[in-house]
Amino acid sequence: MSLVPDIVLLAHGSPDPRHAAGVEDLATHVREHSPGRPVHTAYLDHHPPGPRDAADALGRRAVVVPVLLTPAFHAKVDVPQAIAAMSERSSTEILLAVPLGPHPLLLDAVEELLAEAGVPPRPTTAVVLYAAGSSDSAAVATVAQTIAAHPREGWGPWGVAALDGGASLNAVLRSLPDEVERTVAVSFMVAEGVLRDRMAQACGRAGITMVPGALSHTSAAARLVLERADSLPG
Repeated sequence: MSLVPDIVLLAHGSPDPRHAAGVEDLATHVREHSPGRPVHTAYLDHHPPGPRDAADALGRRAVVVPVLLTPAFHAKVDVPQAIAAMSERSSTEILLAVPLGPHPLLLDAVEELLAEAGVPPRPTTAVVLYAAGSSDSAAVATVAQTIAAHPREGWGPWGVAALDGGASLNAVLRSLPDEVERTVAVSFMVAEGVLRDRMAQACGRAGITMVPGALSHTSAAARLVLERADSLPG
């Protein structure tokens, strides 16, 4: 029987401590879903431990799950460099899973946040997923493609706004049909921080509500980490 690998959540990192707190929160949820399995965290920048230092704590096998919601620059460039640094540092067999997004479980996570905020599904309620975005607009588009492939039952239209590399919040709001009576926004980010603050401010200016929390608070995000980690052969 093959050894079940440790899980390493590899996040971007931020000078804002709320980012790391959210990633650590996600790690806690993953441990709760898979008791006894070692779950570690590492950060590409701004916050310890970095990939090389995180490698020191690993067992014989480990799978790195990039805590990224789109297949943008960091997934294509920074993550492979981090894996190389970890492999250089440690004798651990290190495997690489695909990033968290795109995946329909992230939409389940959004619905969890809506339910926790007391927002029930109604055909006249629209939902805007507010993403940080990327200079890679094709990566941002994967969020809308996931919604199109996995529509949410009972709701009005779901749209995607981005701070960068996608449609603005105002553009998304203008595109909603007349039958929409209520619009709520959900931060499509793993953790809270400065970017989420900017989103909340933009929502306030637009007169719509952004529900509390971030994706790391949800059971669906933890299940997705395990699905990514366990989808590798061996």
